[in-house]
Amino acid sequence: MKFKDAQTYAIHKFDTDEFLNDIKEEDDTMLNHLPLLKKMNEKGFITHNSQAGSKTKGISVINNKPYLTEERAFIEGFMSYKQAVLFLKNMNLYTDKNAVNVYISDNPKFLNSELDVPLTITTQNNETKVETHMPLYLPINTINLFKKEHKINRNEDVLYVICWDPIWNRDASKKDGLFTDVFKHI
Repeated sequence: MKFKDAQTYAIHKFDTDEFLNDIKEEDDTMLNHLPLLKKMNEKGFITHNSQAGSKTKGISVINNKPYLTEERAFIEGFMSYKQAVLFLKNMNLYTDKNAVNVYISDNPKFLNSELDVPLTITTQNNETKVETHMPLYLPINTINLFKKEHKINRNEDVLYVICWDPIWNRDASKKDGLFTDVFKHI
């Protein structure tokens, strides 16, 4: 599909039971953020993945010890090239968030997860472990798979954009949150 058609498809997805059930299963705290995420898609950012920047404390069911899990808010997806250029400039000039175009590389040196941005960490027994992370480089076959998932033609002039909040646990939909800034600068 052309980008505009893929955008219409993405917007419609937010209203399907299947999508809502997937969100509930994966992370039901994201349900509160869906209206803002849908608006981003309406403005031209076809979102692929995101998390809202939460903090969770608890007792591990594995070892019965306390833990702390912290998240950075992040969002990633496709924008038209022209829109992405202006968006990236504005996000990096006028916010305290990070926004980049994901570079495409099949060089294994750049695909090392140790070079990724940590997104979720868990601290237990004074040890911090990276639970999830985000690469700044992706192989072309992964980008093409994401395009296929979102029904975007391979030859569309789009960039894959990633944004993240450098501050842990900041709610993405609050006034100073990542999703709010992204929406404002699309």
